[in-house]
Amino acid sequence: MALFDRTPSRLAAGPALLLPADPGPALLDAARLYDPQLRHWRSRLIFGNGVLLFGPFEVTPRLREQAGLPPDTAVAWYAASSAQDQRGLRTHEAKMADGELLIRGLAARLGGSLFPGPSLRPRALLASVYSERSVPPDEVALVLRPYAGDVAVEDTKDDSYIISGKDITFLTAYSSPGQFIPALAPPAVSPVKKRPLHHWDLNTGLRPGDASQDMQLKVAEAALALAARAGGIAVDMLGFRFSTPQELLAACAG
Repeated sequence: MALFDRTPSRLAAGPALLLPADPGPALLDAARLYDPQLRHWRSRLIFGNGVLLFGPFEVTPRLREQAGLPPDTAVAWYAASSAQDQRGLRTHEAKMADGELLIRGLAARLGGSLFPGPSLRPRALLASVYSERSVPPDEVALVLRPYAGDVAVEDTKDDSYIISGKDITFLTAYSSPGQFIPALAPPAVSPVKKRPLHHWDLNTGLRPGDASQDMQLKVAEAALALAARAGGIAVDMLGFRFSTPQELLAACAG
């Protein structure tokens, strides 16, 4: 009962996920794209980055009035941070920021909304690829060229390089397994982060709303092509795994 008594204030403070109907198993399916190894315990989902998602709460007229929720809300969840030990690498603020990104991604996939509204600046249109397998830099450039434009490998160092060029769609930055920090990696890579991973970021430098749909598609298709070549996974800027270009487009709208 004490937990329920705090529900109105927790939902009002947010970040909260509001849905017009109970999504059933679809919510758990979508949440596993964020963290395939999430745990479900009582009234909460527990994610590997210290984010908790409490719910579902049926939104009664009384709860709607107490929390100040929109009239079309039927079901709600709210995000919080756990007290798990990450050796000081993840603060409460970082976990709550991740909670907002989680809710934005779930809302985009389930037809819901973030409440009370975004507190973070929109992230740049970005796709990341993680893999246990190395791919030679010149081969990476070859994979990306149909989508990014006339790119070449630049600024090569022992553990990183850039793939860039003139009039390109996006810039790609690579970091080696030596720079990989598992505790700071997105939960989406949890099944493959038992050892350090190769990591590529495909970054447009533009907010999703400022990027054309053609650019969004090129970033998505490039990330999926690189993930296929490297035997890895593609992750969107909200932290969700995606396997089709349309899923990245949904994240851009979220």
